[in-house]
Amino acid sequence: MLRRSACALALWLAPLSVLAVEINPVQLPNTPTKAAAPKALRLAETRDLPPLAELKTAAAGAGDQLDAIAAWNRSGNVPLKNGFSRPLPALKAVWFTADLLKRQPDRLAGGALLVPPSGGVVWGTEVRVADAHRLRLHLANVHLPAGTQMWVYDGDGKEEVAFEPGTVTFGDEIWTPSVAGPAIRFEIRLPEGAVEGQGFTIDKVLELFQLNADGSPVLGAYRPKEDFSCARDASCYDNTALSVMDLFKHADAYLEFVESGVAYSCSGSLLNDTDDSTTIPYLLTAHHCFSSQAAASSLEAFFDYISTSCNGIAPPFGNLPRTDGATLLATGAATDFTFVRLPSLPPGRGLLGVTNAALANGTTLYRLSHPLGISMGYSVTTLTTSGPTCSGASRPNFLYSVRSFGGIFEGSSGSPDVRSDGKVVGQLTGSCGPTAQGDEGCDAANSMVDGAMSGTFASIAQWLAPPAAPEPGTCVPGNTNLCLGAGGRFKVEATFDTGSQQGQAQAVKLTDETGYLWFFSATNVEMVVKVLDACSYNQRFWVFAGGLTNVRVTLTVTDTAKGTVKTYSNPQGTAFQPIQDTGAFATCN
Repeated sequence: MLRRSACALALWLAPLSVLAVEINPVQLPNTPTKAAAPKALRLAETRDLPPLAELKTAAAGAGDQLDAIAAWNRSGNVPLKNGFSRPLPALKAVWFTADLLKRQPDRLAGGALLVPPSGGVVWGTEVRVADAHRLRLHLANVHLPAGTQMWVYDGDGKEEVAFEPGTVTFGDEIWTPSVAGPAIRFEIRLPEGAVEGQGFTIDKVLELFQLNADGSPVLGAYRPKEDFSCARDASCYDNTALSVMDLFKHADAYLEFVESGVAYSCSGSLLNDTDDSTTIPYLLTAHHCFSSQAAASSLEAFFDYISTSCNGIAPPFGNLPRTDGATLLATGAATDFTFVRLPSLPPGRGLLGVTNAALANGTTLYRLSHPLGISMGYSVTTLTTSGPTCSGASRPNFLYSVRSFGGIFEGSSGSPDVRSDGKVVGQLTGSCGPTAQGDEGCDAANSMVDGAMSGTFASIAQWLAPPAAPEPGTCVPGNTNLCLGAGGRFKVEATFDTGSQQGQAQAVKLTDETGYLWFFSATNVEMVVKVLDACSYNQRFWVFAGGLTNVRVTLTVTDTAKGTVKTYSNPQGTAFQPIQDTGAFATCN
């Protein structure tokens, strides 16, 4: 029996024709890649206001949800559940107006308000949940201007996380980053001159739990021991065990995300690409972990989550490098992969290499993962290219290997399998065998099953192996532009702005003349564009576009052969007006 989640509806990008590719791993320098974020003013701490809401311990207020997590995990379901949300006793709508700034009260909607001399407006509050391990807040009806800054910090003032709405917003919703409980303090600063009609509603708090070895949630800050019989602590092994082990450890990510108000955890890894001129934080995990932009926007990726010494204690999350939010680039059930771009890259990261080559029987494979959400574990398997397979996971789309060292459990999903040279060959789907529904990780009778990079690579090649820089005056298609009409000479690209979220549209080509664009989710088409050769009719190239959106859009079409540019705009809050420009480009000669 194959032990993994049921396959969800998948986006499967049209595979590109790719040759054999070998991308080398790389260790990045341990130097900051961006300026340090500004600090919160900590209004909720300095004003000494009562909490916006106080919830009882989960054992008293949500015992049924605790039982549901335990039942899900004990049954071997994946991804691993490690938290749930609870509604606040009363919704707290926080809306800002110009009149409010004139009056300058010190409170608003149960929180502290400040109009600082440096401009803008700052609001802060606190939510408490008794005995909580870690907490996140949910914001609904989010309408915030560009330049808004946000922070969450814990009740002890030891952990503070700065973030921007654009990296974590999906639609009009935000899941804030997590901080250590039992109190989460939230602060927001709007820029000067952008206040009227801006605001949000705080409606839920999400509680994250550590888990016992059987997957049951534990209340409070108790940190469970790694008591699996075959588990191996990664901190006990260095480059003498695997020549790229140190780099591998710095590429490993512990992942937490939210789907429909429930928290899950998986494993993942950073990947290198062939473009040496840039460093882009690409991350690989499993499709059965998450496969939507909504979940990707809620993603927290923690790095260096490894015991402080061999078989020692795990570091607190507040001390770890981390990123919040992600952009979903590609996902598919056929090889059980999800591929995202993180918003930033903490210093000192390792980027694993990639190979799409077929593997020989007996190849040794190495894995780092986070079984049951604990600190980094290490395991080794041996590839088998023949023998039985499980339904829904046939070769060559999936790799089968047998355990020789260490083990995997729920929470290891999405972790990479690498060769001895540090090149990823697949990511963990689950276990297949006679006891796959029981002690899957330690029974050598079970096979470990990975989605094969040899099958996945064609769908992510445009990011990991982008084409060489184009000759001047040519258009090269990319994930954010189309090349349409007249041999693909017209470059089509667009930006969007909801007021609280801005970005570059993602592009998908349909025919030589047409393509579509998406903003928030690859399964949600926002615009369709066509560039038509009408030179035989009126000596023009025509541009047609239709939209299924009412956000601000700027569509840019460039004739790369002549350098001529046409720009079309749709205002915020207005239904997209069809574009039928039959005189767009007089460039037939």
